[in-house]
Parts: sequence; structure tokens; C-alpha cells
Amino acid sequence: MKKALLVPLIAGICLLTGCAEAPDQVKENMKDYGVNEQIVLDNVTYCSPAELKNITPDTLTYQPKNLILPDKIDFSDVEDVGLVTFCSKENFSVNKEDFAAQIGVFSPKWTKGDTAEAGWDFQTDDTSGYILENGRFAFFSGKYEKYVADENYPEITNRIYLGRESCPDITCNLNGTSTSLQQVIDSADEWIDEFPYLDGELTYKIRTAYIRHDNAGNDYVELFYQPMYKGVGLSYITHLMDPNVMGSIVIVAMSSGLSVNIESPGTISTCVTQLNPDVVKEEMADKVIDFDSALKLAEEKLSGFNRLKVAEVRIEYVLKPIYNPDKQSPYGEHITMEARPVYTFYIPCEHEENNYEYGITEANGLVYVNVDMLDGTVTDNFSVNSFHGN
Repeated sequence: MKKALLVPLIAGICLLTGCAEAPDQVKENMKDYGVNEQIVLDNVTYCSPAELKNITPDTLTYQPKNLILPDKIDFSDVEDVGLVTFCSKENFSVNKEDFAAQIGVFSPKWTKGDTAEAGWDFQTDDTSGYILENGRFAFFSGKYEKYVADENYPEITNRIYLGRESCPDITCNLNGTSTSLQQVIDSADEWIDEFPYLDGELTYKIRTAYIRHDNAGNDYVELFYQPMYKGVGLSYITHLMDPNVMGSIVIVAMSSGLSVNIESPGTISTCVTQLNPDVVKEEMADKVIDFDSALKLAEEKLSGFNRLKVAEVRIEYVLKPIYNPDKQSPYGEHITMEARPVYTFYIPCEHEENNYEYGITEANGLVYVNVDMLDGTVTDNFSVNSFHGN
């Protein structure tokens, strides 16, 4: 079953995280924290979600002493922010025949997976794919798949982080046709907008482009997209497992993302989804901790470090699954996920990005600090990644 090919993708995003102690005022107020309550902290200022759009490095009133911020800080996509409840789909495999038809495969032979959440998969001479009950799906086709099958896939030659930089003027040779990277992205954007099983309340924003080059002179472009809800991304780097639980795996954050491969102009050869949930509830905040205050909270947490370079700052949702680890899988059907907004500071670390056949290699080169926009709690993944500074 082609699903096994997702293991490197998942492994690449399973970065371990530690949880810093919240400020004393936060801990005191957390005793009375309820779903519908807005905590007010001392020595912290607030702003409306609409004001986040105006933040740039030039508008900051506080300059941290131990953080080197990037030249680009852009929250202009943010439409609204607050507490959001997501839910995985259920019985999604009823769409399997139409899903296959959408990618040009008609009446394939489907095989049922061994577990309740496994769903169904198919394989033909040219294409394979799967569809899970919780809404996830994937398909794999094209020349690159033959490289993967032979375990001889081309290495990544270019990594472009489009959240940090503009799209460079790169020409790609796609099956004998020269096309710009921007044209490749535009074509993929259009496909994502039109594909019916990505139709919902989420949108998708390009984050990273990976370009591979084979010995025959062909390029293979993988684009990674971040799901967005009202301009706020669903985190795909925050650690999935609770480091405080020994002897068992307890998932405390869900990973998200959409990866597509292009090897011919205007054609998607591979598509892999990591999370495809529905929005069931939202409680948008009238005010959030402003960015200057978030900088102070992050700086306090990082007081033992000297001048850490920050690669990128984002506003993201961290999705916590609500489930019974003894009886349920967080990847099953109809699993509720509570999402909290955070300011995320991504910091380069000494680990190199791996050359997986698929996947988000970006996570291997970063550690992070998250500042909760509502209660000020600060979390990071420094200790378990043995991060001592950059």
C-alpha cells in the first residue's frame, strides 16, 4: 500500500517539544480560565486582530536584545483569530470512486486497510492512491514514482522558502518544456482551488518549493502548502507527542499540510494530504496579546541565549486532538481538535534537512518558540533537540 511512503513525511515533522513554565500571572489566571473567557495579564498590552495586519519590523516599539528578527514580518493575511474547533471527517471513503475518477482512474480495484482508520487504497500500472475515513487522501503517479520504487530518487537541489522570500526567477525543465517556477506555482494553485475534495472552509498557502534534477535533465518540483483558516495557518511543525507521558504515545498536536508534485506543465502527478478537517465552531477574540508583548514573553523564555537569529515569524493554530488514548486513535473519524492561536518564532538549528522521497524537510532545520496569543503561555522544542543556540 502506497501509504507507507508517508512515513518520512510524518517523521520529518515529529520534532520533540518542551513546555516552558507560563509567567506567574498566567498560571494564576489559568485557574479561572474558561472557554468563553479572555484572560487579561499584567504588563502585557493587547491589540485587535485587525491591527495585526499593520505590523512590520518598522512598527515595533520593543526591540528584543537576544533575538535577531527577520527583515520580513507579515501578518497581512490574518482576517480573524481566536479559539477554533475542527473535526476530522467521517465515512469519507464513500467518495472513493469519484475521487479516483477525478484523477483519471476509473473503476480501480480497491483494497480495504487492516485498521479502522486505514480506509481504502488502489494500485494500477500507472497510479496508486488511498482515501481514509477521516478525510485524508493521496495519489501517486508519473516518472518520479518509478525513481521512488527503485529507491533511486533524485536529491533535492533547490529549497525555496516562500514564506521568507519572494519567488526567485528559476526556470524548470518539466518533461522537455521550460517553465518558470512561478508558473508552476500558479498552475498548482489553480488545481488546488478546483479539486473538489479540497473544497471547504480552508484555503492553502504555498510555503516551500523543492526542486529535484535527474540525470536526464528533467526537473521535479514539489510544493508544500499550509492549510489556512481566515488567514491563519494550521501548524505543521509543532511537535505531535506529549513528552511528559512515558511508556505510551499521546498525541497533543495534529500536523497539517498539503504536498503536490509536478513533473509536466499543468499536471499534478502526486498529491498527499496530512489533515483535511472541517470547522465546527469558532469563538473569535476581540483582542489578543500584541506582538511587542509576545516579543517580551519570548525574550524572557530565551534569556539564557545570546542573539538568536529568527528565520521567520508566523501566526498559526496549534490543533490539540480531544480523544481517549486508550480507546481511540487521533487519526480516526470524527475526532475533535481544539485550536489555539500562537505567535511562532522559527529559529534555524544545526540539524540538516533530510532528502526524503516525499515530505516536509523544512522542519528538520528549525526549532521554534510559540507564544499563545490568548494566555501568554510559552512553549518550545529546544531541549529535546539539544539546541544550544545558532
